[in-house]
Amino acid sequence: MDGSTATIIAAIFSSGALSALVSGLMAKKASKKTRDYGIEAGVRMLLYEKIKSLGKQYIARGSIHPEELEDILKMHEIYHNELHGNGFLDALMYNVKKLPVTDE
Repeated sequence: MDGSTATIIAAIFSSGALSALVSGLMAKKASKKTRDYGIEAGVRMLLYEKIKSLGKQYIARGSIHPEELEDILKMHEIYHNELHGNGFLDALMYNVKKLPVTDE
């Protein structure tokens, strides 16, 4: 490292520029985390509403097609396990799983 590089590095450390840079990077990371949480919460709510709506529809119909059952089970798995959903849909899913599976 030559003298001018050492002088520049010393100036960065002593001027507070490094502190500002680190603060800026930390703020950007916090902002991304907040945005990611918001996106996750939004997807969780959309899945919640979709599962609830479909589950009620299948229960009212009194049966469920195999593909519908596969889809709603997968949606619930993602909602509950991947997106850390609460247990509010568990009773609904219990009733959906009890439905007769039919191709009609």
